[in-house]
Amino acid sequence: MPPSSSTVMLGQSPTRRRSAESTRTLLLKAAAHLFARKGVAGITLAEIAGTVGLSGPAIYNHFSSKDALFIAVVQQMYDEEILAFEQALQSLDSVAEGMAVLLDLVPALYRDDGTLQLLGLTAQLEAARNPSVYQVLIDASVRRDRVAISLVERAKERGELAVDVNAAEVGAMLLSLFYGALGYRSLMAPTPEQFRGSVQALRCLLTVMQR
Repeated sequence: MPPSSSTVMLGQSPTRRRSAESTRTLLLKAAAHLFARKGVAGITLAEIAGTVGLSGPAIYNHFSSKDALFIAVVQQMYDEEILAFEQALQSLDSVAEGMAVLLDLVPALYRDDGTLQLLGLTAQLEAARNPSVYQVLIDASVRRDRVAISLVERAKERGELAVDVNAAEVGAMLLSLFYGALGYRSLMAPTPEQFRGSVQALRCLLTVMQR
């Protein structure tokens, strides 16, 4: 059985450890791109290794299996996404301001090459097959919702929202709005400019609804 990446890291010198970490970072980036475009079944570990100049077997020094690599890729994607939400919303106490900030943030999150959107869809498909992937998605959803729920709770304290508003439902719905509407549009818009147009369209609709 191939060793886990954590096992390999033990006992290494600082220089070799940094080199291993750099290789792991390159593998995650290459794998994210390939998984997004070919799916998990459509790519092999050897192909992923080859894109960063490794021999096929050498990849097992970093990941024990293709599923382990895919889970690491998906985990990193959600970690980066949630961190971006936290940094954007943590200083706010207004849902209206939060929605405006998220609309500014979304075009930067949905990268021009479409990797994030496609990888998210791939993760959802794999979740039906792999309980470990499903758990990553559930955990990420809970953490992501927690960020929005915290914003709603601060808005209630400020008086922007009524005290009897269900913060959990409103927070979850706030992010679902962006994932549902803009997630879909990001796949349908063939260019970054057109996707930015979709973001502006949602901004206009929200403005009308707030009148």
